Amino acid sequence: MSGRNLFLGMALLAAACASKGPGPKETSGFLKDYSQLRQDSRYKSDWVWAKADLDLRDYDRVLIDPVVVMPLKGSTAGELGPDVLRKVADHFTRILKETIDPYYTLALRPGPNVLRVRVAITDVEKAGGGKPGDPGYHVGSAAMEVEIVDAVSGERLTAAIDRIEGSGAGRDVPREWSSVDGAFVEWANRLLDYLDYYQDR
Repeated sequence: MSGRNLFLGMALLAAACASKGPGPKETSGFLKDYSQLRQDSRYKSDWVWAKADLDLRDYDRVLIDPVVVMPLKGSTAGELGPDVLRKVADHFTRILKETIDPYYTLALRPGPNVLRVRVAITDVEKAGGGKPGDPGYHVGSAAMEVEIVDAVSGERLTAAIDRIEGSGAGRDVPREWSSVDGAFVEWANRLLDYLDYYQDR
């Protein structure tokens, strides 16, 4: 499976994973509850959950919180330094908003019928050798934790842990994290497909 079909397959799997269990072992603490998540058998790094009978058709706006960085224990993210990580998070926030905005109204604050998207970058891995600043140093993949909640009640509607291999996306971004840009773009498009699926079902 690839493209939209792959993501819809993940959505269907998430909808089936409503019971609680042990959850993933490596977590950042960004999500309050990991026990609901179930591992995607096709992708060992992916964990997903969605509320039973999830229906997002009553929601007409999307609030995207600023992306934060909460590294996993042993993550190489710290090698990039706080300034670069802050730029990475800000850039990912922009990608999410640019991807969602043409199709959904972006909310500026919580309110009725608003979906709230919370995202944390939990790991970045370099694909090249060397140290930050060296010509051959670049990020090769990114891991993230995400949940979508009702913006008023805070009720969790869906959550996931995901790792995506990076690839250049042709943007003018700092060398230290240019290759992970492709991972951010791919994930933003997955989010768009996810919203579309649960708005149209």
